[in-house]
Amino acid sequence: MNANLANPRRAQQLLPLAFLLHTAASWAQNPPAEPSKTEAQALPTVKLQGRKQRSSELAGPTTQLSGDELRNKASATLGATLQDELGVANSSFGPNVGLPIIRGQGGSRVKALVGGGGAHDASTLSADHGVMVEAGLAQSITVHRGPSAIRHGGDAIGGAVEIEYGRIPEQRPPGLKLQSEGRAGGGGTLGLLRAQGGWGGPATQGGSEGARPRNGWAWHLDAHGRRKDEARIPGWAIDEEAVKQQFFLVSGRNTWGHIPNSDARSSGGAAGLSTVFDAGYAGVSAATMRINYGLPPGAHSHNHGGGSTPPGEPAEPAIRIQAEQQRLDLKSAIKLGDAWARELKLHLADTRYRHDELNQGVSETEFRNEVQEGRLELEHSLAPAHWGSLGLHLQNRRFSALGLEAFVPRTRIESAALYAIQGLKQEDWTLELGLRADWRRSRPQPQASSFGIEVLLPERRFTFGNLSLALTRKLGDGSVSLTHWRASRAPDVQELYALGPHIATRTYDFGNSALRLETLRGWNLALRQQWGGLGFQANAFRYDSEDHIYQRSLGVFYAAEKKQFRALCAQLDQCLPVTRYEQDHARFHGFEAELKQELLDLGAEGAAGDSLQLSLLGDRLRGRLDRLGQDVPRQPAPRWGARLELLRGPWQAELRRMHSLAQRHPGENETDTAASTQWHASLRWTGRLDAGLQLSTYVLGRNLSNQEVRNSTSFLRNYAPEPGRSIELGAELRY
Repeated sequence: MNANLANPRRAQQLLPLAFLLHTAASWAQNPPAEPSKTEAQALPTVKLQGRKQRSSELAGPTTQLSGDELRNKASATLGATLQDELGVANSSFGPNVGLPIIRGQGGSRVKALVGGGGAHDASTLSADHGVMVEAGLAQSITVHRGPSAIRHGGDAIGGAVEIEYGRIPEQRPPGLKLQSEGRAGGGGTLGLLRAQGGWGGPATQGGSEGARPRNGWAWHLDAHGRRKDEARIPGWAIDEEAVKQQFFLVSGRNTWGHIPNSDARSSGGAAGLSTVFDAGYAGVSAATMRINYGLPPGAHSHNHGGGSTPPGEPAEPAIRIQAEQQRLDLKSAIKLGDAWARELKLHLADTRYRHDELNQGVSETEFRNEVQEGRLELEHSLAPAHWGSLGLHLQNRRFSALGLEAFVPRTRIESAALYAIQGLKQEDWTLELGLRADWRRSRPQPQASSFGIEVLLPERRFTFGNLSLALTRKLGDGSVSLTHWRASRAPDVQELYALGPHIATRTYDFGNSALRLETLRGWNLALRQQWGGLGFQANAFRYDSEDHIYQRSLGVFYAAEKKQFRALCAQLDQCLPVTRYEQDHARFHGFEAELKQELLDLGAEGAAGDSLQLSLLGDRLRGRLDRLGQDVPRQPAPRWGARLELLRGPWQAELRRMHSLAQRHPGENETDTAASTQWHASLRWTGRLDAGLQLSTYVLGRNLSNQEVRNSTSFLRNYAPEPGRSIELGAELRY
């Protein structure tokens, strides 16, 4: 923090914060009038899938992980944390990179959010760049599978994943709160620490439940450290037959029982401070995170030989990613006390991301992504049955890549948007409408090609809009809803301007500066119903994607050493398949369903909340490129599973079986993947040691049958299978 304050540029960025905090403190002394009880009761409470709906959030299929469920599933990558959720898959790139794919949409179509603002790392640029988050620290992770592009822009055309750490406190805790956690096993260790507290005026306002603390300050601290050894697997790392089928020859030295250069380490921390008053809060947080991880040899292959390596011998030169990110966030929410204008929210963020791609410890390429983002949102109500929000969203991004693998030029991307989300409830019917208008400009600098020729790239401007409409009908203890949306996105920087070898994906990439807007028309039919102890929920969806952007293989190779394009390749280590970003009409359709049955009623003899439940669940997706008559590449395989959950006093146990069918529609120049079955289990005990001190101990088991799994969504599925059996022991202490 001291270094940031000493930086004049950083100090200038903090001036608006100082002004806002000063204003907030003044409001605390003379707060605006609170709405009367009559006005407060006039606003309806709308529930969606068991969650209280915000006026800034459209109806749509969502999943939220929190509490013990999130801590049991929290993994080293975001994709691995969410991979068992319906409609979500893990686009792994070795064990250290896992990006969420939502209903077949990934990369630049899925937006990762941290505290409501973009993650702004390099995860959308390339499959080998991870999301800079630590799932173990998160208070909640929410997956939006519906029309989230209305609020978050075209970068969320396929969905959004929102990670909430609570680093900017919105309320003042009544006392000191501490949480520490440690776990070990599965070839790694993890340590977490969270602390919250505050000082100031009375602890609560009046005696009403849920009232905000008033006239005080609240603070937050967190820190984490994670280490992982090389991933253990049940067989050979490279599927030589599959590689031979795909490229007609075998590359790389094989290893048995482990994936070489797949170890990782990460660390980070954050501090937040808020002033809390009757009308709301205003606060700031600063966070940093560092991660260093290796890529499997099949990713960055610089090997000149072949054959197999006996167990324990090094395979290829170690290529590693060393990434670092700093975030400065400011958030405020102020109740306006007006019958029409209810609450004003502000979020400003400055994010600085950098990573180096290291070969034998030497940096060959440096990527930078610097983003300033701002959102101003007004929540309002025109009538007792109406709610809504109006928003302004601004973003300024500067991207640069320097070095050997700088396949994308320095580019500045500016964007602005206005949006409105409105809802109306009449008895059992709820109608919701969302509108958003976007403007974006991309300005690249000249790019030097691998042949030493400087290429001038054109500036592109895009203007586009998004629309969403949802109708929900309450049916007894359930509901049925139909959602339709039309969302557009502008091509991302790598899709427009890529030019050169991209060793991470083993391709030579050509961008396409003539790309048009990609527009998706989506339909989702959702059914939720509860019949006593039996519950059912299902989604059926269809997406029509006009001008879907994808990478097309051109059927030729680039010989790196001789800098030549060739129709044939004699040695795969020295050749890269050539791809170009193109567009075609694509269709996606599928479903997600879960049936949950209460097996035993333990309420009579057990404590309140005791239960034994069995769930059956499954999802299926198919994506096709119409004009080419081909499958969309690297799509999730169909799967189904069963889950048995027991809650009994201080004990919580879960046994889960997930079966993925064979993927027989892998896409052009891709290979099929075999079916696989994985067993996961968890056992947790929670009890109080004394007043205010709570202890949880747990054991987590993943892939207990040590199944070999080749992930159909992974670029490296033929080089690096998913990790084998993993058993972790952990303990969590709360005060």
